Amino acid sequence: MAFIDDKELKKLRESEEKYRKKIEQAMDAIIDVDPETGAIISVNERVSEVTGFSKKELLKKKIWQLHPPDEVEEARELFGRVRSEGVGYNRQLHFLGKHGKLIDIDISSCLIEYGSKKIIQRICRDVSQRRKLEEETKAHRKNFETILNMMPLGLAVIRVTKGKPVVTFKNNILKKMFPEGSNGNNSQEWLHSPFKDQEKQQCYISAHGAYFEERELGNHKYYLFGSSYLLDADKSWYEIRIVQDVTEQRALENDLIEAKNNLEHRVEERTRQLKQKQTQLIQAEKMASLGNLVAGVAHEMNTPLGVLAANNDIITRIVDKMHGLFHEAGILEGEDEHTQLCSLFDQAIKLNSVNKTAAKRIIAIVNSLRKFARLDEAVLAEFDVHEGIDNTLMLVYHYTKNLIEIEKQYGNVPLLRCHPNQLNQVFMNILVNGIQAIEGKGKITIKTELKNKHVIISFTDSGKGIKDADLQRIFDPGFTTKGVGVGTGLGLSIVYNIIESHGGKIEVDSKVGKGTTFRFILPVRPQKGKK
Repeated sequence: MAFIDDKELKKLRESEEKYRKKIEQAMDAIIDVDPETGAIISVNERVSEVTGFSKKELLKKKIWQLHPPDEVEEARELFGRVRSEGVGYNRQLHFLGKHGKLIDIDISSCLIEYGSKKIIQRICRDVSQRRKLEEETKAHRKNFETILNMMPLGLAVIRVTKGKPVVTFKNNILKKMFPEGSNGNNSQEWLHSPFKDQEKQQCYISAHGAYFEERELGNHKYYLFGSSYLLDADKSWYEIRIVQDVTEQRALENDLIEAKNNLEHRVEERTRQLKQKQTQLIQAEKMASLGNLVAGVAHEMNTPLGVLAANNDIITRIVDKMHGLFHEAGILEGEDEHTQLCSLFDQAIKLNSVNKTAAKRIIAIVNSLRKFARLDEAVLAEFDVHEGIDNTLMLVYHYTKNLIEIEKQYGNVPLLRCHPNQLNQVFMNILVNGIQAIEGKGKITIKTELKNKHVIISFTDSGKGIKDADLQRIFDPGFTTKGVGVGTGLGLSIVYNIIESHGGKIEVDSKVGKGTTFRFILPVRPQKGKK
């Protein structure tokens, strides 16, 4: 048996005192435990401060009796593991203080040699304040996340780790913008740095140091990206990425740009329309004045023409009677002078016949003029289409005589309830255009028919036709193919407006060198007093 001399014993005691002094000065609670029984054999002052038990009270307890009831089994199990395996462990548990207070602790436990024996030493750190701060931080984070999720913009916090972006937070709006696994938009595309190609992208730096850029990402969706950067306490860089869907704003901006670009054209178009209306009003005024003049002339001419026609009939009867009397008296037989007198009578009879024909012709023309003007029918009235066409043909007869054949293919059509003077004007303009389109001799075919409760009136000429490029413009005011000083370019524009005002439509077929067909399709309106 070896004995320890006094010098060695003194040295051991001094070493133990230094160890105990360090234990007492430690900031953590240190507990020495008997590995066989689990009894507490030594504690420093910090254990009493944490638990509220005195050292005397603590030395009477087993180590697992410091824990709340629901952790006793776990504490016993861990104690047994350290004792049997000699392996230390770290664990987060609780102490149940003297007055029932639950204390958060981090425990580090291991098996050590102390002098000539082994003990289990526990180093316990009171982390109640830290846990409280963690809970408060967690609550604050949850509140902040709630606020960020209520934002109308997408927001993400990105940490750059080893050159790779790692998303630490995404709010709900951003998740909806770029859902995971979506086919329309790559869910990771928004994460890539949007500031690589400044030549192609609209990119700028705000006064506060944030970067903003608008990008197009899939399915013609436009997003505005904003990024700012911060450096945390660990010297790690974070990027705060804000994303706004600006597709609708871009569309509105494009609409505004287009409206701005088209504004001048629209003003010009409106100005053209106003000029067109003004021209039509002037033309209508001229036609009204012409109608008044025609009506007045027709009225003034009717009386003397009637007298001439009546007198011509009387003169004809007188000459016929004188011729008969001379024959009965035998005056016109035998001698040369008598023969000459007879010849004069024959000439007078022939001249009277010619005068009668001419007077009828003039009367017919005057009647056609009066019917063409139809100033007494400025409101809606029943109109015989065939009569209107015939009256118009009478007025243009001097253009067509011996040059243009007029073929009529009149069908069985009802009276039209319309403005007769306006339709007469349509017939006049179309016939004049057709006559002017024919160089030399030609033919104009006029056809009427009833189809699907519409009267269809067609004018087909054998003229030179209209080029395809001009067909789109023939109804524009001022447009003419007749050359400067020949046409005003108003005739077809007036025709178009009259037919449109009657609820009808116009169809035009034309081949260069073959001729042109104008087809007017007018609805049959109920006649006055009928349904």
